[in-house]
Amino acid sequence: MNPCKQRFEEYLAARFPDSPKLIGSFEHYHQLLSTANRKVNLVSRNLAPDRYWVQHFLDSLLALECLDLIDKTVLDFGSGGGLPGIPLKLAVPQFNLVLLDSVQKKTRLLQEFVSELNLAKTTVEASRLEDYAFLARRPSFDYILCRAVALEERYVPPLRRLLKPSGMVIFYKAQKLDDLEKLQYEALWESTDADLGTRRLLGIRQKNLMMR
Repeated sequence: MNPCKQRFEEYLAARFPDSPKLIGSFEHYHQLLSTANRKVNLVSRNLAPDRYWVQHFLDSLLALECLDLIDKTVLDFGSGGGLPGIPLKLAVPQFNLVLLDSVQKKTRLLQEFVSELNLAKTTVEASRLEDYAFLARRPSFDYILCRAVALEERYVPPLRRLLKPSGMVIFYKAQKLDDLEKLQYEALWESTDADLGTRRLLGIRQKNLMMR
């Protein structure tokens, strides 16, 4: 067996009682993502699909080490191939998810993924963050997930607008934190991993989404 897949299966088995069923869902997602990525650049093509299991799927699930998503409303900003939103939704179906990306050819594929994987309470939006924040009929979010997005100053006001007063933006980070240095953030979780290196989950509360 691919050692990355074996590690992912062991990770699921240690955390989820229904891991055999869950790995079947992830196998389906892996097939969809690897096939679609040959047509549209959803994730880096420098990474072999065999490594998606750890580098993308396990990495996405790290948010569950520090967040309770059940009954929450979650925005995956800059979703690309559905990461981290789809792995989290497969593992914990009981939350409302919006996958947001500004590139329509990506969101068309995300719609196909959502349909193929039968993801309930999941919608896909093709929009820039700045435009989506000012739609009249859009939800407010408990969490906004930013896995492969550097925080630019222009994103701060729309992120603040999209969050509930009790909400938080969650950043997946490694060593470099330059984009967050002007904001008050909280360290939620950190680990050093042989495959992933240093991984951190950092949160910024709605009230602190202001440049200092």
